[in-house]
Amino acid sequence: MSSPKRPPRVAPDVLGSETEFAAAYAIVESVLTKHNEPALGLRLHGANLRNLGHFNTRVGRGEITVTMLAILCVLDRSPGLSQTELARIIQVERMTAGVHAKRCVEKGLVVREKVRGDARRYALLLTTKGRRALRDVSKRIPLHEEHLASRLTSAERRQLIILLDKVGHD
Repeated sequence: MSSPKRPPRVAPDVLGSETEFAAAYAIVESVLTKHNEPALGLRLHGANLRNLGHFNTRVGRGEITVTMLAILCVLDRSPGLSQTELARIIQVERMTAGVHAKRCVEKGLVVREKVRGDARRYALLLTTKGRRALRDVSKRIPLHEEHLASRLTSAERRQLIILLDKVGHD
């Protein structure tokens, strides 16, 4: 009786280059899927990691995350939201919104003010520094978008957006 074929082991430092990333995907997909088919969730996760990595280094420059940017954008348009309202709008758990709102407060981008008449509720508001950060980061978004789509034609980019909008909906 022969033993099952084991996939090669991946060293911790292997996930750097695009080729190494593809090799890691092949290993994971060989374990998770039949006939080594591409795993949609894994591919979406990898694309999101690349998106976040580029955003964090080039757009947010280590200061503002994608979620923090979402918070700044929403509060710019809807000042005074509660943390619960904010979480619902940016579609994250309330605790996640709280962690990111706290970071915004610690960086001086947002303030929490008590709401008169409701001792438990706080309104979230952008500070001048928060508005300036939003303006500065927003200027770098077009280059980030260009980077993300650099290997796609205009038609492929439009099609990808349509397909992504379909993924994961009931």
